[in-house]
Formats: sequence, C-alpha cells, structure tokens
Amino acid sequence: MSDDEAAAPRTTVSHSDSADALAARDRALDELAQANDQLMAKNHALAAALTRASKELTKAKSQIGQFAQPPLSFATMVEVESCSTDEFGVQHASVEVVSGARRLIVPVATTLNASRLNPGDTVLLNENMVVVHRRDADRLGTVLQVKQVFADGRVLVADAGGASQVVRQAGASLGTAVQAGDRVLVDPAGRFVLDVLPPEEQADLVLEETPEVTFADIGGLDGQIERIRDAVEMPFLHRRLYHRYHLSAPKGILLYGPPGNGKTMIAKAVAHALAEGSGVASGVFLSVKGPELLNKYVGESERLIRLIFRRARERAADGRPVIVFIDEMDSLLRTRGSGVSSDMETTIVPQFLSELDGVERLDNVMVIGASNRVDMIDPAVLRPGRLDVKIRVDRPGEAQACQIVRHYLTDDLPFEPGVDVSALVAVLVHDLYAHGEHRHMADILDDSGVWSPLYLGDVASGAMLKNIVDRAKTMAIKASIDSGEDVALTVELLAAAVNDECRETRDAVLDADPVQWSRINGIAGGRVVRIRPAAGYVVDTDGITADRV
Repeated sequence: MSDDEAAAPRTTVSHSDSADALAARDRALDELAQANDQLMAKNHALAAALTRASKELTKAKSQIGQFAQPPLSFATMVEVESCSTDEFGVQHASVEVVSGARRLIVPVATTLNASRLNPGDTVLLNENMVVVHRRDADRLGTVLQVKQVFADGRVLVADAGGASQVVRQAGASLGTAVQAGDRVLVDPAGRFVLDVLPPEEQADLVLEETPEVTFADIGGLDGQIERIRDAVEMPFLHRRLYHRYHLSAPKGILLYGPPGNGKTMIAKAVAHALAEGSGVASGVFLSVKGPELLNKYVGESERLIRLIFRRARERAADGRPVIVFIDEMDSLLRTRGSGVSSDMETTIVPQFLSELDGVERLDNVMVIGASNRVDMIDPAVLRPGRLDVKIRVDRPGEAQACQIVRHYLTDDLPFEPGVDVSALVAVLVHDLYAHGEHRHMADILDDSGVWSPLYLGDVASGAMLKNIVDRAKTMAIKASIDSGEDVALTVELLAAAVNDECRETRDAVLDADPVQWSRINGIAGGRVVRIRPAAGYVVDTDGITADRV
C-alpha cells in the first residue's frame, strides 16, 4: 500500500470535522443574530417609552405653567390718557379704565395698539395692572330707560324704580339717535350706553288679531250694529264725501251697558270686518287690555299708552284704518280725584287725552272703548270731540232674546220630529221673561224707600241666554250617554235649564253688594240699597237660598 493510500482516510476525517465546525459556527451566528434582534426590539421599546415619558413630562410642565399663570382682570375702557412713541419705535401709552368701583390709569402693553381702544370696550389687565388684551364691548348689562338727551351727548337714564344716572354713548350705540323713552343697555360700571335695544313688544297688552266673530253672529243688536258700522265704515268708504262736507271721522266710540250683552262681540265683529276688508278697506285691530296697563312704577303706564298710540300711528301711516279697542275702559280712565284708586288716573287720563287729540295728529285711528261703568269714566274722556259716538248696549227684550237664542238653537240639532224650532225658542223666552212667582227672584229697595220685585227677565243678558241653551245641551248629552242614542232637545230640558239658571242667578244676587251690583248691572239706576229674598223663599243657616216653600 502506497503512502497516498495510507493518508486518504485521515483526509476524510479532517473534512468532516471542518463541516461540523462550520455548522456550529452558523448556529452560533444565528443565535447571536436572534439575541441581537431581541436586544434591538427591547431598545426600540425603551426608546418609545422614553419618548412617551418625555411627552408626558412636557405636558405636565405645560399644565404647571398654566396653573401658575396669574389671573386677568376685566375692566371697562374709558379713554386714552396718553400715547407716544420713542426713538426706537416703542409705544408708551396709558388709559383710564373702570374696574368695579375703581377708576384707574394703567399702562398699555407694547403688543397692543392703544389707538384701537374705544370707550366702552372690555379690556383685560394682568397682575401688574397692564392692559394686555382688548375685547369688544360687553353685550350684557343693565337695561334702563332714557329720560333725557343733553346737547353734549350725555344721556339721562333711569331704572324701573326711578333712580336716575347720567351716562355717555359708546360702542354700538354711537351713531344711533337716542330718544326719550328708548330702552338702552348700560355697561356694568354704569358709565356708557353700549346699545339701543329695540322697542319692547307689549304682546300681553296689545293683541293684533283677527277674531272669528262676524256681525251675522250677533243677534238682537241690529240698531247698535248699524250705528257702529256707520261710524267705522262710512268715513273710509266715502272719504270724498266726508272731505266735501268738511267732516272728520269720529275719534272714538264708547260701547257701554250692563255686562254680558255683546259689547266685546261687536268690537270683535268690527275687527273681523277690518281684517277681511268687507265693506271697508282692510285695516288693523289693536286690542288693548285696559287693567294690565296699570303699573306700580311711576310713569310706566303713561309710557305704555304712548307705545300703543305710536304703534297705531305706524300702522295707519299708509292710510289703512286702525281700531284701538280698550276693554274695561273704566279701569284705566277713571274720574280724576275720585279717590277710588291710588289716583294714578291723574296722570294716565291726561296722557290718554294728549294722545287722542293732542298736537300730534291721529289720522285713520279710531278708539273703541267698552265699559260696564260709564259713570266711573272721566268726563273729559266722554266729551264730544273725543269719544264722539256713544252706543248703549242694553239688555235684550223678548224679541231680541228670541233672535239671540235662535243663533244657538239651530235646525241641525236633534229635536223631536215635527217640532217648530222657532216656536220652541218662543216658549223658552216667554218662560224666562215671565213675571210669575216662579221667576220672582228677590225684592230690591232703592234709595227713596220704594220696594220693587226683581224677576229673572230683569237681569237677562245675551250671555245668560247662551248659558241656558248650553245647560240644556249638556243635559241632553248626559241623557244620550246613559241611553246610548241621541236625545232630543225638548221643552222640558229647556225649562229645567231656565230653572237652574234662575236658581244660581238668585243666589248670586242675594250675595252681592246691593249698591255695586245695581251700578254694574244698571238696575234701578244704580240706586239699590238693599236686596231681600222674594216672599215664599227661605234662607237656611248657611246663607243659601232654598227652594220655594
């Protein structure tokens, strides 16, 4: 065997060992690479954690800086005290401000242009009392009423209690003409008029509406309706003839009489006619709630009256007729010096009269008043030239009552077959106006010592007639519920309704103050001094009148 052959096996072993070493080295390198990857991942996670920690630390520092920032104070700018610029272009300015009750002269930060600061502006002061920021004038404050405007631009204002102060115009109010009676917004410091507010809408005092009542819905008042239509419609339908005869439209109309007889319904019908333009040019109806005009603050009621007539003039400026309806006129325009109220009428009545026929013309405006107590209205209001037309709306007689009841007992209601509704109405009215013992409610004594019987028909009204019909309808509805079918309106149901109305009216009359009751209802000229139950009736211990014995 040669030397080469002997050496061959040793060479094979050496190569095998080398391969194993390489494999081990590769494995070691893989393990090192994996370990390196793990360390790199940990390093990235640590870097991300450090980044988040840095951000949180920065946020915490920012919050600490925010918490440590000193507060800023609000103040109202009054005027620039001084303003100059040095050779380096740096502004040196100071201004007068009001902060609470303190007047201060403070410097202005160089970052803020002092020329942009206007009286009335809201400014912010830092802890060193330096103006560092400007804001627009405050839109909130105290609402006051202008009493007088002086020639130098100052304004005298007053609150609801009458306390006055002098202020100046600033901010949004500059360039706006301020007049006595305007509502203005005053800054919290009470030095500037910041804004002129729009006129106060007295929606609860003046109602501009279109009622559904028409003249056709009113029964038994043909004469009164004709008179008021002549007074309201003719001046606008025949303007040429009125001008030709030098005749002016009446300024006012008074509807007076006992309550419940259609005064307000007539006014509503006038409003409906105006809104539709039926018979008269389309107009405006302003309904004024008289009692709500009374105000405890001095001068407030007079201001409301001026506002109402100002609105009427504005609506009538284009030639349209405007009706100002004042219900319960006696509550607003009482006789001056009567001592009945707190004597507010000593200023309210003159204000009303000056608006009605004062220096300022009141073209195309007509006042319609309604009252149950015409005797309480100031005579100056009632004289000719003011309330020219006076229409008494009295209690209905039997003929008028039949017309009224016929409006509520219509042919489409359930009646017994063959019943003449008009005859049924006549029977009801005849029963109500009967002077028999069953309708004798009480006896009244006037101031001359004369006793007179009082019957149900003596206090009948349109409202009572409607109430009687409604009572009968209610009885029929209850009977229909019990029987399961419509129950006809019969003479018996209507008679029962009249009996119930008579009983309740009698109780109310006996409980009323005789003098006031007679004046309001127009009984015996308002001269009743005593009321006693009719003979045949007894009053129990509770004071309730029992049925006839």
